[in-house]
Amino acid sequence: MSLDALARAVADAAAYLSRMPVTPAPLERTDRAPWVWVTAQARRAQVDPRALAAALRRDDRIDAVATRPDGLLEVTVTPNFVAAALRDLASGSGMPSAPLPLVPAGPEGDAFRLAVSRFEAARIAGGAAPLPAQIAARRTLDNPVMVVLLAHARAARVAEQVLGSGPSSVDPSALRTLTDPLDLALLAEVLDAPRRLAWHETRPQEVAAGLLAVATAYLAWEEHCPGLPTRPGEVTTARHLARQLVSLAGRSVLERGMAVLGVSAPARM
Repeated sequence: MSLDALARAVADAAAYLSRMPVTPAPLERTDRAPWVWVTAQARRAQVDPRALAAALRRDDRIDAVATRPDGLLEVTVTPNFVAAALRDLASGSGMPSAPLPLVPAGPEGDAFRLAVSRFEAARIAGGAAPLPAQIAARRTLDNPVMVVLLAHARAARVAEQVLGSGPSSVDPSALRTLTDPLDLALLAEVLDAPRRLAWHETRPQEVAAGLLAVATAYLAWEEHCPGLPTRPGEVTTARHLARQLVSLAGRSVLERGMAVLGVSAPARM
């Protein structure tokens, strides 16, 4: 389950209406993501957007479809869809396959320099300016690869504490209680990341940008939106479990994204 799979379903519905093969249009985020996404599929397939909207309302992954004057469709996804997408991501599904690289033998600094080298190669592939050498050598948050590695290590720590219960215990409706802007920002980045990772062979800068977006959102989120009880006597709630699932999916995205760049993300920093 993923936004890409849903985009293909939208394309199939458009193909049925047009009676012609249709290239899927991606589901792009709106300012109401992770719940509302927009598609240009009706315009791309040259079908009546109202007819396409009517066809999509029968899909149980979709809560609502609204047509816009510009011919775009706004698709509101269900909590069940988001939960299924997060579970798939947490298990490694829905992303490009990539074996986890071995950590280089030798001093720890060698592994960090390799991570910087490969991440930087991807980041500047689209024309971005290289990092100054003094920043690239530092383990500080002005170094993008350090942001990604630290976010992965933080997510790995959470995973060690929650994997016993597993993501299957999450009530999808609890995801709707994640209304903090930091929750919403991370959810949107995690759900959108597989689309960006899919460009790893031709546009590696998209992978680097996607990883940095997830990592930046994760570090801000985990400080203020705990997935584990933090006070003595506090019980684990449905909201905690929902955030744990988000964290597990985020960790998997960061791990797989680094893997397609040829980097092994450490579990501890």
